Amino acid sequence: MRALVLVNPGARQGAAHATTARKQLWAMGVDVVRIDALAMRDWPALIDAHADGIDCVVVGGGDGTLNFAVRAIMRNGLTLGVLPLGTANDFARTLGIPTDPALACRNIAEGVDHAIDVGRVNDIHFLNVASIGLAVRARRYRSDRAKRRFGALGYSRNIYAAFRDTRPFRARVICDGVVHELRTIQIAVGNGHFFGGGLAVTGDAAVDDGRLDVFSLNPQGLGEMMRLLPSLVRGPNPTHHGGEVLYGRNIRVITGRRRSINTDGEVLTRTPADFTVLPHALQVRVPPAYRAAYEARTSSGRGGSFQPPDPQQGA
Repeated sequence: MRALVLVNPGARQGAAHATTARKQLWAMGVDVVRIDALAMRDWPALIDAHADGIDCVVVGGGDGTLNFAVRAIMRNGLTLGVLPLGTANDFARTLGIPTDPALACRNIAEGVDHAIDVGRVNDIHFLNVASIGLAVRARRYRSDRAKRRFGALGYSRNIYAAFRDTRPFRARVICDGVVHELRTIQIAVGNGHFFGGGLAVTGDAAVDDGRLDVFSLNPQGLGEMMRLLPSLVRGPNPTHHGGEVLYGRNIRVITGRRRSINTDGEVLTRTPADFTVLPHALQVRVPPAYRAAYEARTSSGRGGSFQPPDPQQGA
């Protein structure tokens, strides 16, 4: 396998991780293309330029970093290798990819290719989730200093502050032609399973099920919200009393006033929003255990609920 390694220059010890990853992959039999580090905005052109001579693009960083490369990887029919260097690493968690850099490199070298879905909203791609409301405000309260100091705990701090300051809003959500009128403080449209540092979009959301999962969180007091947290970690289901769960392949969200949309941690578009799923549009290097679990889950139709894999199993 021949791979191009791209690491977020703003990641903690990004340059050191890039050098180490190249050495480890080379030792594991991967032919690594050596290039000078570039700004992430230059990645698509770089991938296009090297596409004919590589099989895989290894991207190091957090969930938002992956989005800088995804479109070019899909366009050129390449495989994504994930080197999780972010705070939450929800995408890696969904696929059981180890967060230890050495084990992540072993997964790239010895794992298997697996086709996953990609979400799209107003021509912006996302892998985990696109959110309106609470998550957008939480991002505004985020700082790089807080992320370095508090890590994943920083997400909880941000969510608490955002919950305090977020006001309910009304939204019309049209899922595959069916209209739902909602009063909400948060709408999450998920392609993957995890987001926000370990919360689940819905209990059975999967990144390779060919659909989008929607959870709308009802307005409620802080005490009610705290009681709901365990179910939000497990993932809401259609009978969840704290909100509404919807499913669809094509979803339109209309709000009374235009609202920002957070896609995998980056605010890049606004409502009104048209969401769609691109089934099996992206090849990702995953542990064989994840592929085996997927085949068991889908052997009889959709078959059973998604069970988060153990990333410590490695490749």
